[in-house]
Amino acid sequence: MVSADEPRSLRSSALRFVVAGGINTAVTGVALSLLARVIDPRLAYSIVFALGVALAVAMAGGFVFGVRMTPRLVTLYVLMYLTVYLIGLGAVTLAVHEGLPHSWSGLVVLVTAPLTFVGGRLLLVGRVPTAERTR
Repeated sequence: MVSADEPRSLRSSALRFVVAGGINTAVTGVALSLLARVIDPRLAYSIVFALGVALAVAMAGGFVFGVRMTPRLVTLYVLMYLTVYLIGLGAVTLAVHEGLPHSWSGLVVLVTAPLTFVGGRLLLVGRVPTAERTR
């Protein structure tokens, strides 16, 4: 078993991201689509995204990427998520402007999910010395 001190391989972390992040993404995507029917899609996106960040931070270090989350890494990870949030908010705003149905807002996960995986991988595993990344 890989400890939280040994980063996982790209394949392992991608699979774990799909499991942990996939559940988070599916739940928040559905929640966004439903909530966007009753409130402004941009507000719905903001609320749902904030709720999803807590779970993502909890799962990213040890489970997904196999690294210990220091307070500094947690802060940087949340900042990365905020950047992805702004990109997603832009996508939702563009969709609303183009007249797409509000219930389609959940499709923004097709943009944000890959960005959070790549960003998390670069941020968390990219900070580990090369010799340890090969394990």
